[in-house]
Amino acid sequence: MLQMGVIRPSGSAWASPVVLVPKPDGEICFCVDYRNLNAVTHPDNYPMPRTDELLEKLGRAQFISTLDLTKGYWQVPLDESAKERSAFTTHLGLYEFNVLPFGLRNAPVTFQRLVDGLLVGLGEYAVTYLDDVAIFSDSWAEHLYKRSLST
Repeated sequence: MLQMGVIRPSGSAWASPVVLVPKPDGEICFCVDYRNLNAVTHPDNYPMPRTDELLEKLGRAQFISTLDLTKGYWQVPLDESAKERSAFTTHLGLYEFNVLPFGLRNAPVTFQRLVDGLLVGLGEYAVTYLDDVAIFSDSWAEHLYKRSLST
């Protein structure tokens, strides 16, 4: 993450612990335990999509393509004031995120708002839930046309 510019060394007064969580496939997932920071963070009440409404829209489609916005959170830069609050401790020292990390209280709604803004006007054939976008249509020709508009 340091080499990619996702994090940088920190001198912050804030610090959250790192938790390494084993995944079912045996890999290790790097997580930061932001529970203490999240407890003092004001919630952003941007509405998240309801799964039942998304499924109702998709359920009538004959063709569906999904796009996974891999590492999408890492495309969202943090304000300087937020960077210091994202600090975490490691055996090599203190680091902080330059981009939106997982685990922050408002990270999901921040990313949802961003993607919703990108898809304004496309709601008749594209829906999003966090980092997944689904493009749907009733015919293959229509689907290919809609996919070309969305990508």
